[in-house]
Amino acid sequence: AVVSTQSTGALAGQETASPSIKLNEIYAVKRSDGHWRAAEIIQTRPADNGTEYYVHYTGLNRRLDEWVSADRIDTIQNGNCLLEKGNGEPERKLTRNQKRKHDEINHVQMSYAEMDPTTAALEREHEDFTKIKYCDSIVFGNYEIDTWYF
Repeated sequence: AVVSTQSTGALAGQETASPSIKLNEIYAVKRSDGHWRAAEIIQTRPADNGTEYYVHYTGLNRRLDEWVSADRIDTIQNGNCLLEKGNGEPERKLTRNQKRKHDEINHVQMSYAEMDPTTAALEREHEDFTKIKYCDSIVFGNYEIDTWYF
């Protein structure tokens, strides 16, 4: 869920180890890209400049969880008050070039319908040849070896 209003964040004079920030609560947190999102406080740890909070952004992959300082957490309002389900900012569309780069990085396989007929036929043939095959025994010279799998 996307935060629907712009927030000013924590007060400038506020201590970084804020007693008002509680574990397992949802707050509006400013991401590194500058957008405010709802996030759950998972864990705390001491840091050079006070306390850092490990946050999980609601609706995003856990890979994007991060440690943030208290100045990136909005302690004025609880994050639940700022959320809209499905009516937030519109999703940004990817250009063809961005989608291609994303697919290359994440190894997204094209479906057979998206491929030209020759490539699709070659891919099906390759898939048939490389399927996992199970063997009960292997003959090696005069010896027969029974196979086993974990």
